[in-house]
Amino acid sequence: MQWLVERAKNEEPTLQLNGVFIYSKYRPKEDALRWINAEINAEAKSYLLIGLGLGYHLKALISQSKNKPVTVYYFDKHEYELFLAHNSDQWWKKENVHIVHDLSQKELHDNVQILLPNVWIKGIGQSHPLFSILEVIKINQLSLKRDSSKMEENFYYNTILDDDIIQVKKQSRIGCLVAAGPSLNDTILWLKKYQHQVDIYVVGAALKKLLANGIIPKGAILSDANDETILQFQDLNFEGELYYLCTANYKSVALHCSKRYILFQQGYKLAEEEAEKRNAPLIETGGSVGTTAFSLLEYLGYDTVVLFGQDLGFPGNQTHAIDSTSGRNASNDTFLRNIEANDESNIHTTAMFQVFWYWYDQKMEKTKVKVFNTAIKGAKIKNVPLIREEKFAELIAKKMNNYLEEEG
Repeated sequence: MQWLVERAKNEEPTLQLNGVFIYSKYRPKEDALRWINAEINAEAKSYLLIGLGLGYHLKALISQSKNKPVTVYYFDKHEYELFLAHNSDQWWKKENVHIVHDLSQKELHDNVQILLPNVWIKGIGQSHPLFSILEVIKINQLSLKRDSSKMEENFYYNTILDDDIIQVKKQSRIGCLVAAGPSLNDTILWLKKYQHQVDIYVVGAALKKLLANGIIPKGAILSDANDETILQFQDLNFEGELYYLCTANYKSVALHCSKRYILFQQGYKLAEEEAEKRNAPLIETGGSVGTTAFSLLEYLGYDTVVLFGQDLGFPGNQTHAIDSTSGRNASNDTFLRNIEANDESNIHTTAMFQVFWYWYDQKMEKTKVKVFNTAIKGAKIKNVPLIREEKFAELIAKKMNNYLEEEG
């Protein structure tokens, strides 16, 4: 990591990391204070600041934190030495302030606010071991900030519907989770052939594609807060079940006139409070409708789940399946990354897809569900083997035989 201290226009020291300015070139201290004032959540019980640098964000945070615990993470020894060299008065020496190079679970508890200036992610670069996890945190923060008012509005309208909550039960079939990735163009034929022997759950973006191919899912899942999802449920004659997050677009929810189930997500305060009132479970969302759907199937009691169209990457330019409501051309994307596919080739992925892939990779280490992936050119997920149609048929037959034996 290459650190460079130079003078800003107002003569204050400013800092570059690998050619990226961590602070303003004009008024670094003032701009750091402005950023903290814009980001700080006064209701947080403690704060975790990522990036020590010359200490400008830390000093601003301490001034606004009202003596709550403050932890700041620094990336390497040289950074810490630069901080000490430019702060000889030791203003940070307070009981509530901790400067660390290793993070433990106690710094990452539910009531901590993580403060992460985006410049640190750019500065450390994609090769840094913390890049992916910091990018996940930042993307989720920006998404929540962007949609917060819409989520509250949806929460109000959805919670007055008095729809049922989900219940755990033993499932006799395989659960098929259908997303809108490009591999669905090929594997949709499997679903058409075996639809009466499996339980199919589909994300909203792929619902119309399944119905157009004569496939009737058991359930559809809706998680997005925004009005764009209305198109997914307009002009449909879908009589299956709808599972929706309490913050999902309420207009889209209202379009579904058959059975509905409301879901409450971990990490959203209003949802957690309402779930406690209703004695309802909390669902992990992972940031996408596909990851939310997996958490749902896991909770519903499926011990075997097969992923369709959950590609999280693409070999060409098309990010989604033909006729899905989410597809776009990625040929002009500047920041495409490469990732290993299930057939061991390299495919493209995006920052958002990589967030969801990371969630799956972590989830697969602890879930008891047996998971298979049908996307040959999809991103390879830890502990999730590729499955071909012949093996898929065998899996269905084995599951049915086991069920019949148990029933005697």
